Amino acid sequence: MKRFMQMGACLCIQAALLAPLEAAEKVNQSVDLGGSRQATWYLPDGQPDGWILLQHGFQRNKSHLDHIATTFMNNGIMVLTINSNSTGGNRSLAREIADDLIDNPLTPPNGYQLPSKLVLSGHSAGALMMSYTSGRLIERGFGQLEGLIMYDPVDKDNGMQPNNQALIDTGKKVLSILANSSSCNSSNNALSPLRALSESYVGIKLTRNSKHTDAEGDSTGGLGSLFCGRPTDQNVSYLQDFAVNWALDMISGSTNPAYYPGGAKVQELIANNDGELIKEIVSFPPTADFNFSTNLLSVSFSDNSSDQDGSIISYSWDFGDGDASSQQNPNHSYQASGTYNVTLTVTDDDNQATSVSKVVSVSDGLEAPEADFSFVANELSVSFSDASSDNDGTIQSWDWNFGDGSSSNQASPVHTYAENGTYNVSLTVTDEDGLSDTKSMPVTVQKIEGGLENNSVISNLSAGRGEELDYFMQVPANASNLVFQIADGSGDADIYIRYGAEPTTSTYDYRPYRNGNNETVTIDTPQSGEWYIMIRGYSAFSGVTLRASYQVAGQNLPPEADFSFDYSGSTVSFTNQSSDADGEVASYQWSFGDGSESSDLNPSHTYDSAGTYNVTLSIADDKGATDQVTKTVTITDDGATPLVSGQVIEGLSGTTGNQKLFVLDVSAGTSQAEFRIFGGGGDADIYVRYGAAPTTNTYDYRPYRSGNNETVTVGSPAAGKWYVMVRAYSNYSDLSLSGEVQ
Repeated sequence: MKRFMQMGACLCIQAALLAPLEAAEKVNQSVDLGGSRQATWYLPDGQPDGWILLQHGFQRNKSHLDHIATTFMNNGIMVLTINSNSTGGNRSLAREIADDLIDNPLTPPNGYQLPSKLVLSGHSAGALMMSYTSGRLIERGFGQLEGLIMYDPVDKDNGMQPNNQALIDTGKKVLSILANSSSCNSSNNALSPLRALSESYVGIKLTRNSKHTDAEGDSTGGLGSLFCGRPTDQNVSYLQDFAVNWALDMISGSTNPAYYPGGAKVQELIANNDGELIKEIVSFPPTADFNFSTNLLSVSFSDNSSDQDGSIISYSWDFGDGDASSQQNPNHSYQASGTYNVTLTVTDDDNQATSVSKVVSVSDGLEAPEADFSFVANELSVSFSDASSDNDGTIQSWDWNFGDGSSSNQASPVHTYAENGTYNVSLTVTDEDGLSDTKSMPVTVQKIEGGLENNSVISNLSAGRGEELDYFMQVPANASNLVFQIADGSGDADIYIRYGAEPTTSTYDYRPYRNGNNETVTIDTPQSGEWYIMIRGYSAFSGVTLRASYQVAGQNLPPEADFSFDYSGSTVSFTNQSSDADGEVASYQWSFGDGSESSDLNPSHTYDSAGTYNVTLSIADDKGATDQVTKTVTITDDGATPLVSGQVIEGLSGTTGNQKLFVLDVSAGTSQAEFRIFGGGGDADIYVRYGAAPTTNTYDYRPYRSGNNETVTVGSPAAGKWYVMVRAYSNYSDLSLSGEVQ
């Protein structure tokens, strides 16, 4: 084992770590971690930034770790010790404890808040138990775990190394303090799994008369003292000094170099022949890093690399556009606006190299505006509201085309149509640089004379939370099968139905009371007279369609057009879902929004370029009655199916191994993004990744739960494309997927 030069026999340990200080506050309490168990809280003065879950070893109990727990507390760290059966690491109990830490968060006593930063720590078999606990926390995506500290860890069934490596792979530290191997401990069997870890520094081994009892300090006794002797003061001091400072570093995210290779405390330990490094360190690679600032197409790069055991001797920059540089702090001018992947590779005096890549976005300063608008239809009159934006200037002109030959150059006009129908409305906006953008969407209007007519369809309804839309319908005598239905859109709308008078939220005859916008009321033998309909926003809603119809003997009911679709790259498969209550649909006419058409029942169509297309299905029944429906299809360059925030994609299915890709655009300043699958049968998994399609090996988030109910929540997500892969772990069907930003 590599040793540093002898530096003298003086052992300098901070007095604050050694003095048997009176505890700020110790509270005995039962806690629910893998079942009810006795525990002691060590509560420091003031609210701490982090806490430690401290597990005793085989044939021991929590009182044997009182000394080190008190030392942590006196250095401002909250500690919880628990009585557990840690024999052999007790993997099953360790995983239950991890699940309870996530699903049933603890509440400390006496008004303390549980800190958001957790360090796991354990002695002997308890160290292996905490290793298993960390593995389960990582498996479930627990983001509050900051590191693992082990004392005299023992290994069983090769359980330690994979869990410890998984924690290191998240960027956290795993550090150990070993005693000399003896009949009192099996710490030597931990050497191999610790040295196999990818980190070069995994802790220290005490070599001067160290014993199993050193981790317990002056709280040891009984079996430990009888067979393993008394703890050695200098080893207790080393152990507690290193453990406390490692824990403080893990919680703060900083590094006290004295307790790492090359630092004063490590050099003192080795020079005095009191200990050695668990893993020999030959040299440390450099750390590559840089900052940059942009000014239009020009970028100034500033090297921020470091090398803890030497110096950096060369720099190699790849600017992502074919140009390169060997300067330490270069400037570079790009030829065109865009996003570039810039890589810096640094090499140190030990000829070790490290690279780092960052995305750099530059612009020539001229950005086109983004056209957008919303609308509210009131019979044939439609109020349009401009929602366009221009990041680098202002919009100077608006050009509306209402789809009926009329136009306007107002920002937010009101237009009245002459006839019922669906019209393709487009808005073109132009900024002060002469750059423009266009947005189009279908608008459906219907004149209501004296109320709703039979077979009425009113589309694109919207209202805020608590707002109401009111309608009524005159139903003749001998009518049957009266149906009121809302569907489509986003948000949550409710319908209230009442005969003879307007309904309220407390007085009504029918109310389905379902989540979302899909609600239907069917009345087999309705009374003749006026039926009133109220659509109320349980939460804000938009894009909702209202249908109202009844049947009269001998009258032909028109068909109802509907379809669904599924993406495969730029190819879209359309599935007819139209129906005719009193006959059959005789003909189908599809318009795909790019000039192409089809009369097939269930056609497929391949689009030549990315974009948004309005697809219309027109149908006619066997008695000549007609209906049509229009839906929007979005084609992306990467073949992913777009997600719209707040809208649910239903009816997904797949066989084992099948993968479906979706993408959600997240704008800057978003506070939270949530991706969720739910419902149906079988077992589907979601994989979420920023900026690129995930795979089964490469992803940012994966809940990894049985069944079809999985949720990924991302706080303060980066702006851009977030990709979601739904994969069939086994066959699944009737699955729903949603993506929502706040």
